[in-house]
Amino acid sequence: MNQIAIICVDDDASILDSLEIELHKIVKSETDLTTFEQLSNLTHDEYLIEMVDNGEECLELCQELLANGDEIALVISDCIMPQMRGDELLKQVHTLSPNTLTIMLTGQAEFEALGNAIRYAKLYRYISKPWEFEDFKLTVTEALHSYHQEQKLIAFYANLEEKIAQRTQELQQKNTALLKLDQERKEFLAIAAHDLKNPLSAIQGLADLIIGDYDTLAKSEVTEMVNMILISSKQMFEIVNNLLEVNLIESENMKVSLQELDILPILQVLVNRYVVPAQAKNITLNFKPKPESYYTLADVYLIQRVFDNLLSNAVKYSPFDKTIYIRLTQLANTVRCEIQDEGPGLSEADQNKLFGKFSRLTPAPTGQENSTGLGLFIVKKLVEAMKGKVWCESQLGKGSSFIVEFIGNSETRA
Repeated sequence: MNQIAIICVDDDASILDSLEIELHKIVKSETDLTTFEQLSNLTHDEYLIEMVDNGEECLELCQELLANGDEIALVISDCIMPQMRGDELLKQVHTLSPNTLTIMLTGQAEFEALGNAIRYAKLYRYISKPWEFEDFKLTVTEALHSYHQEQKLIAFYANLEEKIAQRTQELQQKNTALLKLDQERKEFLAIAAHDLKNPLSAIQGLADLIIGDYDTLAKSEVTEMVNMILISSKQMFEIVNNLLEVNLIESENMKVSLQELDILPILQVLVNRYVVPAQAKNITLNFKPKPESYYTLADVYLIQRVFDNLLSNAVKYSPFDKTIYIRLTQLANTVRCEIQDEGPGLSEADQNKLFGKFSRLTPAPTGQENSTGLGLFIVKKLVEAMKGKVWCESQLGKGSSFIVEFIGNSETRA
């Protein structure tokens, strides 16, 4: 453990002997333990008391102690010594160790020396020779008390500065996050406005046409226009629904209620729902699960949204006259669903941004369907909210497989 040093400097050996004896008495005194020693949490054995008879040796000792990581709490020096005067020594000590307190011993009033020590050497007090033990004891005790108080303040302010720096960094990070959120909000509004503009324009145009030419339009023409309005309104509903879902996810207010359920009937209903849209592109949905139960822990609504998004994407991006394969597999601890298409596949660059928000990938919907770039972002967030995993396996020209795994049972229920 590093020590705290008290150094005495005097060219008179008898004075050094007296100083050493009295300093050991002071640091061992029970009375003084309650003053400075408790402040520093040290025992008297951890104070290093050193005696030297000249300034040069004192400076060498100071350098050695500091290099060893020790502290120098107090230097007590005679004023008038050969070679180096006390005030010059204390000035150099202060340069080496600015926190060290100094006491000067003087047999006569050396005002210039005292002035120099006060200005340049952090002089705590001077003591006239010969001194009274009680006066010396009080001075040393108060000096050490003052030193330890100052060290505690230094540590406090250092800790405070560290906390301030940490809080500043946290604020900067939060500010960066807020700027990012603001930028995303602007992108969000721009994309929402852009994606809603087309179906709204279509609805407005078709409605104006029906109103203006209703008397001259055939019933079949009106029916066709109404169907087009219906399609546009469904596009708008999908856009708004996705935007609201993203907002719910990012607000962290989404409620997740995990329960044990069989996902086969849920997936079967959704596959049946996409048979007609798939047939419009002559796409076959191949779903032939084993007649067993596939129990997992999931949220009924969220898992429906996951499968709905994945099936919608598979139909949307598959070329005409292809097959989409849907597979359910019961593994040891998970239930896996794989939706494989025969589309163009994904490049490595596309796969890297696949689950990002507002991601625009190279492949485009094959039947001029609408895409918000939010579907897979929503899928990933919903799957993770249910403690599951989702990923894509794809090669250019060889189609894509989207795979989700949910927490399952170790045994398949009959």
